Amino acid sequence: MSDFEMQMLYHGAPTLFGIKQANLFSLPFPCLSTLKDEVAAYQKQLEKKGISLQCLYCCGKRVFFLVYRKEKLLEYFSNAAIKAFLIQAGYPLTVNQEASLMDTLAFLRRRIQKCNEFPHEIGFFLGYPPEDVFAFIKEKGQNYKLCGYWKVYGDEKAAVATFQQYTYCRKKLLHQASKGISILSLLEAKQTLQEVF
Repeated sequence: MSDFEMQMLYHGAPTLFGIKQANLFSLPFPCLSTLKDEVAAYQKQLEKKGISLQCLYCCGKRVFFLVYRKEKLLEYFSNAAIKAFLIQAGYPLTVNQEASLMDTLAFLRRRIQKCNEFPHEIGFFLGYPPEDVFAFIKEKGQNYKLCGYWKVYGDEKAAVATFQQYTYCRKKLLHQASKGISILSLLEAKQTLQEVF
């Protein structure tokens, strides 16, 4: 298994299995030139499964990839409060429409480059509960109740259950992959999904 596959499996398992809208993972920047063919092959194959993969951002030391499900992302952006926030921050007026999704992601990329860090609204792209993202922004990352895959300000019980689901999904996927089963085969095996959930 390549480093790229390992990082995509480890960090992207919930998205690959369809229980999360997006995940972010990174690799050292020098790897990018050797990964181009592998990334292109995965982009083509994952697209057939309704999963998109793109290089979101490059910095001096790392390259960040976003693996996401368009339909889930667009549905999430249809939330009136989220859409209004993103539009106010400068994102396209049609943030929740597929035709402008590439423009939306391009704007996110520019925001990251401008800030030299991930803007707080990245939580919306990754599908965190809106109340937690809004509270994180308001509280400047402080005064949270619980920290796991994200900082929780709202429903701790629901967050813990989701954290456990993500972790179990990751472990199951990595275990199957360690047996030599390819990522694409795992995605095609419906019983694997049933075993995970």
